Amino acid sequence: MPANSPETPETLVIGAGLGGLSAAIHLAARGRKVHLLEKNDRPGGKCHVFERDGFRFDTGPSVLTMPFVLDELFAAAGEKTADHLTIEPVEPACRYFFSDGTRFDAPGNQKDFLAAIAREFPDDAVGAEKFFAYTARLWEVSEPFFLSAPLDWRVLRKARPRHLRGGLAMMKPGSLHRVVRSYFRDPRLIQLFDRFATYNGSDPYRTPPAFNVISHVEFTFGSWRVRGGMYTLVEEITALARRLGVQMTFNASVEKILFAPNRATGVRVNGETIPAKGVVVNPDAISAWTRPLLEEHPQYQKRKKTLARQEASSSGFVLLLALKKQFPRLDRHNIFFPENYRHEFTQLFRDQCPLNNPTLYLSRLTDDPAEGLVPPGHEGWFVLANAPARPEASRWKNYEDTLLHLLEQKIPEFSAQRDILWQEVRSPNDFQERFGAWKGSLYGASSNNFFAAFQRIRNADTIPNLAFAGGSAHPGGGIPLVLRSGQMAANSLIN
Repeated sequence: MPANSPETPETLVIGAGLGGLSAAIHLAARGRKVHLLEKNDRPGGKCHVFERDGFRFDTGPSVLTMPFVLDELFAAAGEKTADHLTIEPVEPACRYFFSDGTRFDAPGNQKDFLAAIAREFPDDAVGAEKFFAYTARLWEVSEPFFLSAPLDWRVLRKARPRHLRGGLAMMKPGSLHRVVRSYFRDPRLIQLFDRFATYNGSDPYRTPPAFNVISHVEFTFGSWRVRGGMYTLVEEITALARRLGVQMTFNASVEKILFAPNRATGVRVNGETIPAKGVVVNPDAISAWTRPLLEEHPQYQKRKKTLARQEASSSGFVLLLALKKQFPRLDRHNIFFPENYRHEFTQLFRDQCPLNNPTLYLSRLTDDPAEGLVPPGHEGWFVLANAPARPEASRWKNYEDTLLHLLEQKIPEFSAQRDILWQEVRSPNDFQERFGAWKGSLYGASSNNFFAAFQRIRNADTIPNLAFAGGSAHPGGGIPLVLRSGQMAANSLIN
């Protein structure tokens, strides 16, 4: 296709993850011609799906926060989310099982959560109120200057005196865990709030206190689900992109981006050269910089060397369990904590070995006939354990047996031999091979130092018609931030 052909797309988007889809939508909604290239046979990236024998498992995110970001995406195309998706609050947000045998149902909104704390942890009621006042101050700064703005110090020019208290809150010394411990006494609540560091694959004992803002997001804006499963979200966003005229090609593995002096000129895919006036990179950004995709970029060697030294975020080991019966003691989202939480992160980041007693997250699919996610009388479990970003397949051989044994200990009415129809496994090796995850990590680089958030790959590259979108680029992982990342990438090519 000649570079000046009328068929030449204005922008190529590499990757149909949520970041790439978001970028394509924002570009197309503003009149740009967009061609999206995806190496797999369906869109979604890590927000994937597995279907078998009447079971439909989401294999990526299972919780939606900040649903207003989804509204922003549809509004950019002149449409409404509610016309295409049913978004429902999750109550309780999560059922927590602690190693001492106690259980706590955490409501999905701050008012009810504080009331539950007052009932079940009365000695921590005042501390909880103070903690949420602190996280609100973090939000006052992080939202306008980080989560919805490009990674550019110039945005601080918009700061006003009222932002000072948020800035001071961000500068608290120590770690996320240290600050949580200063507000709460009960070790179970400390463990509950420490867990939010794992939302971006980090260590609560090292990650900066500013990441306590994650708990503010969940309890202020709620935990939500998409009726029909999270992959329904991918399907509807893909349909929105198509309605805007985005051209999509699947099974298209982009080998490298082509450059002329100070501009990207197109890509080579399946041996063919496709020219473009702009390129958005949605695959894992660190993988892009450490593999051949960007090797013709003038700064490739320098950036590859710098990025390769970063510490990877944690990964995950996933079990998909199709079950013969139902387990009503469980809720939609469940967490089973180990006794020694600190040891979990020592194994994750220092020893980098499969964990012998990890925290288990269990998302439960029930046989609601209106959704059809599992056959009648059955249920499905998505079980996630934290795992080090070590993708070697040999490290994960038979690790599912360890997790099944733990599930039998924590859920006495469950027997793996008796209750499982079939099971599927996803290891760090799968995340690397299927989705190009850097070192098998789920979130790119970890956030285990103060400057980590500011070291993420910027949406706008130094090459003016090249941009990055996705969970390992700014502003980070999770559905709403990835959608914002796509928007910022699109804006950088238009402005």
